[in-house]
Amino acid sequence: MWFNMQVVTSGLRDMDHAVGGGLVKGSSLLVIYDSFSLGWAMPFKILKYQLSKGYLGIIINYNLPLPKLILRGKSVGLDIEEEGKKGNLIIIDVFGSKYDFHYPGDYIYKIEVFNPETYIPKLEQIYREIFKKTNKTGIVEFVFSVDGMAFEIGEDRTVKLIKRLLSNKTINGRHLFSIYLLNKDRVSMEFLSWNIEFNDYVVEFLSERNNHEISEQMYVLKSPLFEFEPSVYKYDIKHQNIIPVKR
Repeated sequence: MWFNMQVVTSGLRDMDHAVGGGLVKGSSLLVIYDSFSLGWAMPFKILKYQLSKGYLGIIINYNLPLPKLILRGKSVGLDIEEEGKKGNLIIIDVFGSKYDFHYPGDYIYKIEVFNPETYIPKLEQIYREIFKKTNKTGIVEFVFSVDGMAFEIGEDRTVKLIKRLLSNKTINGRHLFSIYLLNKDRVSMEFLSWNIEFNDYVVEFLSERNNHEISEQMYVLKSPLFEFEPSVYKYDIKHQNIIPVKR
């Protein structure tokens, strides 16, 4: 029911305002961007804030060797290794599982004998193992990225997996909030459409380049909050701020 929705801050004041007040617990956020965009950085900052508030973060890494993912996090102030050692962050390293890349850390989980046919039940088993080891009731699932998932297991399987995850927001009494990153240049329009349909919040970043500057526009397209109004913003890449575009 609407009156039972619990809204919390994303940790970014301008972002909260743009989506109509904040993030609903148990909801999902889809961040779409293009190949030249730095829009992927904002979700990392949201994840960093949620970790500071006691949530357990689970990064499902499809895209990069872990040293590069760690470097990506540090570029926006998130120390993935430190948070992992503290017990605040778990990584399910699909990339390392598939391409036999090993990186040390008790907070890193692998998919044994990676196979698209058996991937989904193996991923669910890892979730059950993680939940047995933590007392934290708030979980932030961070998928980096949905297009990477589609590349590894196919678009159809990815759609089925997301449906399964979205249908079970409270797992063993825990509250699951999901952040999905999606590079739209790597997927079909049908797959993009499915992901827009699934998610409660949808934000799209588009990069623009000319002879004088590189800039980005942020389109806030979807939110479940009553106060929300679709809007366009200029994304300040250097300071990670968003500025309303005058109408």
